[in-house]
Amino acid sequence: MTSMSFMTILSFISESTGFCAILETTAGLSDKVDMEPVDAPNLIEILDARAVQARHRPKRQRTRLSLLAATAHELEEKGYEALTIDGIVRRAGLARGTFYLYFQNRAEAATAVRRSFTATLRKFRPRGAARLSRWEAIYRMNRFYVAFYARNARLLAGTGALFHERPDLMRSRDAINHRWALILLRDIRRREPDSWLQQVDETQTLLALRFVILMTDEALRLVYIDPPPRISALSCSEVQVTETLTVLWYNCLYADIPRQA
Repeated sequence: MTSMSFMTILSFISESTGFCAILETTAGLSDKVDMEPVDAPNLIEILDARAVQARHRPKRQRTRLSLLAATAHELEEKGYEALTIDGIVRRAGLARGTFYLYFQNRAEAATAVRRSFTATLRKFRPRGAARLSRWEAIYRMNRFYVAFYARNARLLAGTGALFHERPDLMRSRDAINHRWALILLRDIRRREPDSWLQQVDETQTLLALRFVILMTDEALRLVYIDPPPRISALSCSEVQVTETLTVLWYNCLYADIPRQA
């Protein structure tokens, strides 16, 4: 296969005839995928339930779960900037000294909540995409992520400032997104050996996939976590956000590229 320059291929994407066809068939396809329920939980509800269910567990486990749930509530209501150890222990009904048996400081407690968020995301995300068409697979995954962000928006907003204090969280998110890009690359190779992403070297392909992932992260942040006025004025439903993201994903991954003469 003749190699094409990365910028040349990108310039062809907006001219692809596939984009209009996708827009015309969006409604029917999304209705088909939406027949399955969106299992996107609220993390605080999960942490609260775990704390209640831990009543018969050893005291150390019960106390840690109570502190974790209390930290999540404080982050959602006040944000990381206003998070205090006094507020956490007051909500948990524990002594201040007890906090230090489990966490060194507020950043460590907030980091534990953020890691619980990531673990929950990975646990509940859809699986079994091989049985779906490429459109359905992209739509279903986007539907889940949109719903998950929407249900946890206030908590995510509350933990945003934590990343400036804990660069290890940034590194962790980078590693997760890179693994996700590698998974996408394998799926593209299986589904569409003639994809334009196969016509550039792997370094450029992974960079393109990372950019699409970043686009999604930023879009969800602007819609649900820190919406600017003009985005808020659009009043998009979760399904509309999902459909828009899926069209963009599909066109970036599978656009028909004109052959060079």
